[in-house]
Amino acid sequence: MSSASSLLSHHGVVLVACDGTPASGDALFTAARLAASALGGALQVLGVCQPTPGLAADMDVVPVSAELDAARCLAMQQDIQRALSISPAGDPSWPVSVRLGSPPRELAAEAMRRQALVIVMGIGRHHPLDRSFGTETTIATLRESRVPVLAVASNFGTDPLHAVVGLDFSTASVQAAHLAARVVAPNGRLTLLHVQPRFEHPSADWQAWDAEYARTLPPLFDQVRTQLNPQDGVLVETITVRGDPAASLLSMAQQTQCDLIAVGTQRHSVLERLIVGSVATRVLRSARCSVLAVPSV
Repeated sequence: MSSASSLLSHHGVVLVACDGTPASGDALFTAARLAASALGGALQVLGVCQPTPGLAADMDVVPVSAELDAARCLAMQQDIQRALSISPAGDPSWPVSVRLGSPPRELAAEAMRRQALVIVMGIGRHHPLDRSFGTETTIATLRESRVPVLAVASNFGTDPLHAVVGLDFSTASVQAAHLAARVVAPNGRLTLLHVQPRFEHPSADWQAWDAEYARTLPPLFDQVRTQLNPQDGVLVETITVRGDPAASLLSMAQQTQCDLIAVGTQRHSVLERLIVGSVATRVLRSARCSVLAVPSV
């Protein structure tokens, strides 16, 4: 059984990352409900409170009392429960827990421990300092996680009608297509977008390779399409373009005003991330819609 089929064949947990702030709004809980319904998962809400840094006293660091952090965790739990109570999309009966630690690491670790199907969280802030220091929680969580991450934009609605999938035919990108097919509403549209390398050379060898590459694409697309199980009436279309993968995905998303971009992610070294970044990271930084990122395992 493929990893995509395995993920969709059993019930599990949909883990909702929430801190109870006003930014934790209807879109987050709406997306959580949709993910739980599409994947058959039970909703659980997790908040992560960063430890209070120690206070500097001359050359020493004075540790903060455990009672202070415990009080902050309790306040966050109360804020989350209040947010669930006042949001039309929330439900105060959803179980809520709060942990102390680094949000990306705790979210990724808890997702694995609870055998989560997906982590649902806000898409994060798009501020230059976040990009410089790598502090965007959503980006950092994606780098830590072995579980798919649904990063929810504020405009996410109850019936997403169009998803664009970046398909390079890797296991992770095929799994992203499977998940996106489950999320798109009936009578919606699923666009499988493959970005062919832009490099061109006038030599006969390159032209022969390029022609062979193009011949391999239709059967690969057909194989993925036959494996998908979209909702009734969902149109599945395939498109191939040349160019940069992240730029092409963002351009297609903007042109079509889609509700969701879905991508598979690959593991990159620190140096690779600093120089070029991953496709998923670049999409998350610039997308105006929600993003579903599925890590390679």
